[in-house]
Amino acid sequence: MAVTDRASARSGLSAFGRIVLLGTAASLCACSRPPPLAPELKAITCPTNRQEHASATFAKARIIFPCISKELADSPFLLRCDLESRPMICEDDGSLMYSRNASGAVYVGPLPEELRRRDSSVPDLTGASRLIANFRKSPPRTSTFEEVETDGQFLLPGVQALFPEGFTLVKGPLCYREATALNTGTCILEARSASLYWHIQVAIHADRGTPVTAQEYREEIASWLKLLGVLVTDPAK
Repeated sequence: MAVTDRASARSGLSAFGRIVLLGTAASLCACSRPPPLAPELKAITCPTNRQEHASATFAKARIIFPCISKELADSPFLLRCDLESRPMICEDDGSLMYSRNASGAVYVGPLPEELRRRDSSVPDLTGASRLIANFRKSPPRTSTFEEVETDGQFLLPGVQALFPEGFTLVKGPLCYREATALNTGTCILEARSASLYWHIQVAIHADRGTPVTAQEYREEIASWLKLLGVLVTDPAK
């Protein structure tokens, strides 16, 4: 009889334990669910298989990643990792890439038109632009560019005022006077937030040799830096 009672007790505790564990898991799920996206991020066009979002911490910064897979959203710590490396490497560095077409629609990564550029029926990309922002915990060991104006490049003044709160301009922007052989006019700059160092490129699509004005660059930089301010909180609150 005692054996039967002990078995019943173990069975009851096991059932109770399962209930507690399920409740804890549900609670954790609710707590870890990412908050709703800001309107600027909701407006980003996502691929059909990447409709989720999550955030990850790099150094002391929280960075939001829209348009990710459900698998990554369920395991957001992997956003810090090189998923191809073995053993997997997870560090306080990464890259953000966004594109805007001539109509103003924003995408994560290249534009759909760029992915189909070999198709002669696809219209050109004139008027589109792109942001590439590489971030890391420490400044690069060697200089990535010199702040020197040349026949082909000029320094764009007054850009510090365009940065979101918490960012400080370090170098640049150094901008091409004309679109290059890649059919883009590009500005490069470096900046700091509280715990990260940023190397930023803003590129404007135009036919090779087309002059790109300071005002055109300024407008695109202002727009992309505004988005960066929504994506990044450094230090995380």
